[in-house]
Amino acid sequence: MSKKRSKTRRRLRAESLESRQLLAANMFHNELMPEDVNEDGQISALDALTVINEMNRPTQTLGSGDGQSSGSGSGRMTDVNNDGRNSALDALMVINRLNRERGNFGAGDSGNDTPSETPTDQTDPQDSNDNDDTVADESSDVVLAWNDLFGEILGDTDGSLQTPGYASRSMAMLNLAIYDAVGIATDGEGADTFYDYSIDLSSNTELSAEVAASQAAYTVLSSLYPDQQETLNAFLQTSLAGTETNRNTDASLTLGSEIGNTILAIRASDGADVIGEYEYTEGAGYFQADPLNPDVPAWGPAWGDVDTFAIDSTDDFVPDSPPELTSEEYAEAYNEVLELGSIDSEVRTDDQTEAGIFWAYDREGLGTPLALYNDVLLQIAEQQGNTMEENAALFAQASVAMADAAIVAWDTKFSEEFWRPVTAIQAGDDDGNALTEGDADWLALGAPNGEDLTGFTPQFPTYISGHATFGGALFTTLQEFYGTDDIAFELTSEELELLMENPELQEAYGLELDDATRSFDSFSEAMAENGRSRVYLGIHFNFDDTVGQEVGSAIAASVASDFSVAATDDTTDNDNDKQQDRNNGQPQDNQNRDKNNRIASVDAALADEGFLF
Repeated sequence: MSKKRSKTRRRLRAESLESRQLLAANMFHNELMPEDVNEDGQISALDALTVINEMNRPTQTLGSGDGQSSGSGSGRMTDVNNDGRNSALDALMVINRLNRERGNFGAGDSGNDTPSETPTDQTDPQDSNDNDDTVADESSDVVLAWNDLFGEILGDTDGSLQTPGYASRSMAMLNLAIYDAVGIATDGEGADTFYDYSIDLSSNTELSAEVAASQAAYTVLSSLYPDQQETLNAFLQTSLAGTETNRNTDASLTLGSEIGNTILAIRASDGADVIGEYEYTEGAGYFQADPLNPDVPAWGPAWGDVDTFAIDSTDDFVPDSPPELTSEEYAEAYNEVLELGSIDSEVRTDDQTEAGIFWAYDREGLGTPLALYNDVLLQIAEQQGNTMEENAALFAQASVAMADAAIVAWDTKFSEEFWRPVTAIQAGDDDGNALTEGDADWLALGAPNGEDLTGFTPQFPTYISGHATFGGALFTTLQEFYGTDDIAFELTSEELELLMENPELQEAYGLELDDATRSFDSFSEAMAENGRSRVYLGIHFNFDDTVGQEVGSAIAASVASDFSVAATDDTTDNDNDKQQDRNNGQPQDNQNRDKNNRIASVDAALADEGFLF
């Protein structure tokens, strides 16, 4: 059953679906004067203090159900930005309004009010509200907002589209549209774009990167996920809310549409729509159907023929064949997964079991592993305080690397046709290797999938591991982008969240979970655990993992030079300091430092007004 992605990991949405329901009549939002929280007819530091006091209550989420704020009622209109929750951003909006009225723009305030909403072909114009002043926060970053939505769409879309190939291709197309839109809108016709466009910009000197990128993202996703059209329409309307209608805005929308449609046309005949049929080959060493799910067809026999994005050919990255069945190397990998990946393993630790499930994302409704890899990018980008231009480059670079990694991985899989551990071990007496011993009853711990509590093996050949290849591409991209491996971060997995909600499934895996989050000290640590997790589940050999990581890393390194950060006057002042941090291998604090500075300005402004707490 498809399940909404956890809101504990959805921090960057411009507006959640629940918030959208609140927009018509949000009892916590002062429609006429949003910053007048206590409804006394004026805006003062007391309004910010009311928000902060409400944040300190046990719950902060507005709306119905268990998360309802205790602050409902007259005089506590604390949802200033009308996003459905109480946060420091609400208090910050009050302070910024006070600063604007005093002619003093505080920390984190650009000094520019957001204009009124722009009508488009997909959205209806609305009357602007002169009192509805807003400030930019993390969700105003068009790259983060649309990728956050994409992560939700991956899990909510039609099941036939929930494949690692389709997800990685879609993610690349989305982020190339955003990257090229940001580049052209920012740097003009001389922009360093991924694709070439026949667009005359001579009469447009003030294009909006945010508007162009939103329209480009919308255009691409509307074509790729037609079943999500209602969600996409609403999100575009939210993204453009407050944008002034003028000639430059119209030109920005046109630019975004042209970029999106150009990318769709370029990829229209790339081979992604070819299903491909697979005939199993009998004999030792060849991939066979999962014995627990023999009717599940093999997926992706033709994906290795899909046109690549950045690399010239898969031939440059396809690895050597796996070890010979009769080799000592094969026997070592065989015996390792025999013990470590068994459903009743006596050597696998609880932490290894947890790691295996943490990274799995094999079941329908989770959006494939690309959903979790998308979460990694969102987490790191927010944590490191990237600019919008930096995020455009990072997400495009990473998603293109992963998309090409998928094509290479599936080309290798169906060229080698190497058997999965469950087949290999059950037929181990027939592999010709004296160092292996078969077990006809052996079952893998397996990845959670549908109604099968344990034992599930994905239906495509084992060599090389898709997880490991994706991870190599993702985490090497992050290393390349930040110039260091030593950036610590935390990540939450919906797989573990589902286990926490399902005692029967948790018991089946022998776990007692306290939370669904794991911590990593570096990108390489996360990359290694991601790949190794498939061995813990008993669905891959060790060489599937190690070689997959090498292939993904090589692809990421080759792709890195195809992307650059668009130059803007607003961001260049901080570029040298940020680059120095990266060169020195100094990760930024786990919390966005700019956000903390803004929150500190709230405290300072309140103190100036005589409020102490």
